[in-house]
Amino acid sequence: MDKLKIAGSFLKIKFHNIFSVIVKAATGYIVGSFATIQLSSIVVDNVSTQAIIGMPSETFMQYLFVALLVLFPVVLIIAFITKKKSLNADSLSNFDEINSTIDNQKPKIGVIPFENLNENSESGYLVDGIVEDLITELSMVNEISIATRKTSFSLRGKDYTSQSFKDEWGFDYIVSGSIRSSDERIRISVELSDMTDDRVVWSNKYDRVKADIFEVQDEIVTKIINSIIGNIEIASLKRANRKPTENMTSYEFMLMGRALNQKFDKEANKEAIKMLDAAIEADKTNPLPYSWKACTIGQAMFLGFRDQDEKTMSEFLGALSKANEMNDNDWNTNRILAEAHITMQDYPQAKVYATRAYKANPNNPHVMSAYGDALLRNDDVDTAIKVFKKMYSVEPIPASDTNEDRPKKALMFAYYLNNDFDNAIEIFNEVEEPDFRSWLICADIKAKQGLNYLKEKWFKEGLKTFRETDFDAEISRFHLPSKDHKSQLITFSKSVLS
Repeated sequence: MDKLKIAGSFLKIKFHNIFSVIVKAATGYIVGSFATIQLSSIVVDNVSTQAIIGMPSETFMQYLFVALLVLFPVVLIIAFITKKKSLNADSLSNFDEINSTIDNQKPKIGVIPFENLNENSESGYLVDGIVEDLITELSMVNEISIATRKTSFSLRGKDYTSQSFKDEWGFDYIVSGSIRSSDERIRISVELSDMTDDRVVWSNKYDRVKADIFEVQDEIVTKIINSIIGNIEIASLKRANRKPTENMTSYEFMLMGRALNQKFDKEANKEAIKMLDAAIEADKTNPLPYSWKACTIGQAMFLGFRDQDEKTMSEFLGALSKANEMNDNDWNTNRILAEAHITMQDYPQAKVYATRAYKANPNNPHVMSAYGDALLRNDDVDTAIKVFKKMYSVEPIPASDTNEDRPKKALMFAYYLNNDFDNAIEIFNEVEEPDFRSWLICADIKAKQGLNYLKEKWFKEGLKTFRETDFDAEISRFHLPSKDHKSQLITFSKSVLS
């Protein structure tokens, strides 16, 4: 049963958007076919088909009917292929223009967690959740550089007007404020400060019902952006594309689930699923809890909280397909889909999903990671390196990590695939805890350079650690873009063990 659910969920993801086109094509073809048959019957009643084409009218109508039936699946296949190509082409449009902005200098903004003016601490998740939404909304604007959630929440309680703060963080602007919620109302005070001269550039107070929170967020983000870089059309803020819920209970449960997800703890992960299920129960049309549920289950598998068995995969893909069905523009859903397609070695489709995610949220480090990985597997290594460098500058230590190893390992792998061996080795020397991939490719680089590495400490320690590893299986998980490269590395690994 779980295998069938997995297959069904995967097919729903695969055929989403294309299905509606096929239905339209089928409907149009059936209507056209009936019209053709009716028109033909009128014609054959008034014209002798025997005299014109040497065929009795009954036979002609039979052949016409059979021909229409035979052509039906052909038309659907053509519609499928055409739509798939057009969807992918649309996702990859302006690809070079998007990548050209990676190196541009942009105003750097930090968001200080807003002060919770409520007397009870239970409302903290709502205050922090709204602030995180603001960070996400700002990160969708390509014209600025926004501090990540992890960085922003590490600023809580710090004196952002002090010179030491300015020297350490180098923000051009700071967003700060306070929130008070009571019953169905919410009061938000927010201000934008220019850090060069401690000047308040813009401020405002909002006293609204909670159901207006999304409109308030949009207005705050628009005012901030327009105050910094002038009036621009912020296409990413089309709320209709993000389809938020109108059910505040669902929204608040989603915020709780998302906050628990970001604790990267086994028990918190379990509780997050409960909160996200509650959000879904409150509003089954809200795509966000489905997206975050898929993210939370993926996190559980990645961190070893849950086994990657059929039941877990079925639950993961079920939530992911539902999120994709409800909103195929969601950056988080597209990021997860990109990573899933890399695992399945469908690299062209991974690039499509990763590009969608990056277009929607170019400042998010998780999106940049998926985008860079997809670019690597599609032989756009130079751009991937730029993306990984940007990712590292935005968040050197990922949210669940204690050191800078993960982004450095990603950059090292990109340099390796680009045959930039000197930079790859330089980064390897900075890695605190080498994994199997970084250890093996370092050995491969040294071998290609004709260097004797067998007695070096890093190699001997790695050989002791990884000797019992299934080298072939692990190398397959590298998802190398070239089969020849994979075969070469497997052959090299056997020589390392001999």
